[in-house]
Amino acid sequence: MPEGTLPARRRLPPAARLPQLLDAAFEEFAAQGYAGATMTGVAARAGVAKGLVYHYFPTKEALFRAVVQAAIEPAFAAAEREVAASGRSATEMLRALFDIAYAPPIAEDRQRLLFRMMLAEAERFPEISAWYEETVLRRESEIIGALLRHGVRSGEFRPDIAEREGMAEVLFGPVIAGEVWHMLMGEGRAPARDLLREAHWAMVMAALRA
Repeated sequence: MPEGTLPARRRLPPAARLPQLLDAAFEEFAAQGYAGATMTGVAARAGVAKGLVYHYFPTKEALFRAVVQAAIEPAFAAAEREVAASGRSATEMLRALFDIAYAPPIAEDRQRLLFRMMLAEAERFPEISAWYEETVLRRESEIIGALLRHGVRSGEFRPDIAEREGMAEVLFGPVIAGEVWHMLMGEGRAPARDLLREAHWAMVMAALRA
């Protein structure tokens, strides 16, 4: 190879290239915040041309959405499998969702940083906030709402409580509060997740059981 010539960049299939770009994007957002992050910075971290980043993601917003989606999808997929499972009571399914919700995230640092970024940037970037509400928060509410309706049909849950408007959001609220505590206080000082889960479960069952 002549001196000063860079080696040709290895072509990767999309299945391999996308995770590389998403990892680089996460590093860029983590270091610069949403406002300061650039597609040029993502390309530099990934070691690719900026045009390649735009080939997969036409805008920074689209890239940020993909990073968030990749971080949260494993938990959502597990929750939706639980709700779709046949032969289980609504109480058993709800308990399984509690175990998923209170388990330390597989990619805990990544999820926590993205959640913190959403809280910090929501007011400045309402389009990102609106997308998060539609894609993440509403999806959570739909999963829990479907399970509550199943519990009413099976006679396990009180309809006057389970069918009350806003119940799905109220039921999930303590999980979000617990994660905020862990972000602010750290694992050593924040209330233990298993203690929060059991207290939350006792409260919910006392209200819901028919």
